[in-house]
Amino acid sequence: MALTKKVVVAVAASIAAVLVVAGCSSDDNADSSQASSAPSSDAAKAAGLVLTQAELPAGYQVLPVPKDQIQKVSDSMLSATRSAKVTPKCMQLSAVPAKINTDEMGFVVAMKGVSALAQTVIVSDRTIADFRAAVTGKCAKQKVEITEGQAIGAKGTVTSKVIDSSNLKVKDAIVVKQESVMKLNGTTVNSSALLGFAVVDGYLVSLQSNAMGDGASPDLKAFNATFPKAIAKVKEHNS
Repeated sequence: MALTKKVVVAVAASIAAVLVVAGCSSDDNADSSQASSAPSSDAAKAAGLVLTQAELPAGYQVLPVPKDQIQKVSDSMLSATRSAKVTPKCMQLSAVPAKINTDEMGFVVAMKGVSALAQTVIVSDRTIADFRAAVTGKCAKQKVEITEGQAIGAKGTVTSKVIDSSNLKVKDAIVVKQESVMKLNGTTVNSSALLGFAVVDGYLVSLQSNAMGDGASPDLKAFNATFPKAIAKVKEHNS
């Protein structure tokens, strides 16, 4: 099954969100002493903890993405991420795994027109403090150069801003708005995304909202409606 460009971009964006957390550095005074993994988390159950079609906002349609295609995109993203040049050094790229077992990851991507929602659930020992340290302070603006893969030669900046997530009513959560400006072969592409991460009973729940197209804005209303549901589903599973 060949995936459309829009689907590939959505899948890649979701995998990228997982990789960001995998490579987060806790060097900048982040308290990583509190491991997020818990006895109640089980990687084999992660696939059943993502939202279903009925639980998504109206108009969003779940895209059927075969596991082998998810694995293929994941492997490509891993290779590009581990070899990328990022300054300041806010990510421990060596901490990014050489391979992600997609059988141990809950994954769903849905689209409504040009807007995409992508959710993942994995077992992880990273903390929200690790991620916060990687997107604030000197790390709020990072220069990126891709040295491998389809986007080799791309250069640009990624600017992150933590936004209010008090409506989630969970302690271990963070929502970040990221603005990216990347240039490749003389073409400049501006993109924006909302990234949500929550640690729930040893599971890392992530949700990303973005829109396909230069300068398009993520669907804030859909994100705000979906992220609390994603967290609650995992919480209810372990209650």
